[in-house]
Amino acid sequence: MPKFRISASIVFLAATWLSASARAECGDLKQFIKDETAGPDKFVDTFSFRRNHRADSVLMLVKESVQKGQLPKRWLFLNRSRTDTDYCVLSRGEEFGQYDDAHENAVAAQFGPPGSGFPRCATSDADAPAAEKVRDWANRDLGHSIVLYTVAEKTSGFQFVISDDQDWIIIEDRKDDPQTSCFFDRGTDVFMRFNITVVQP
Repeated sequence: MPKFRISASIVFLAATWLSASARAECGDLKQFIKDETAGPDKFVDTFSFRRNHRADSVLMLVKESVQKGQLPKRWLFLNRSRTDTDYCVLSRGEEFGQYDDAHENAVAAQFGPPGSGFPRCATSDADAPAAEKVRDWANRDLGHSIVLYTVAEKTSGFQFVISDDQDWIIIEDRKDDPQTSCFFDRGTDVFMRFNITVVQP
């Protein structure tokens, strides 16, 4: 019995420490932009994924140059709950790219949030990677789109499917074995700002 108490205490302390660590990378969006442009990488693009004019998810692309054809040096994906004002870093990394639009694909699977009646996640198998299964659904569902992706070393990567009408779906690519990809969020408004160098008051 005493051993259980010690174990429970350790678990509680670990959870408290992890929670505190997560809070350490939270703040105002303007402060994130200011921090990310303080070094040699002076430019930031932001994709704010909005619902009812409120953005709870923001993809930040940090660049050292505005020349066309150059990928960002690194990215951050910020997220907040619908009751919070500050954003927290959900994931970050250096690998970023774009997939070809494939909205005419004939994949039959459908995905959605809990309560939608559709599965939320797909798992990789011999037929296709999980990330491709969910992406194909999102791309087909939204129609002609740009499809951005991020890859992180230790945390989830994300895919961002944005239609010509600015409808969007975000997909989380988890570090599971076998790999799992899940519906993360969707909405109907993306606010984009490019080459931000100065944080406006």
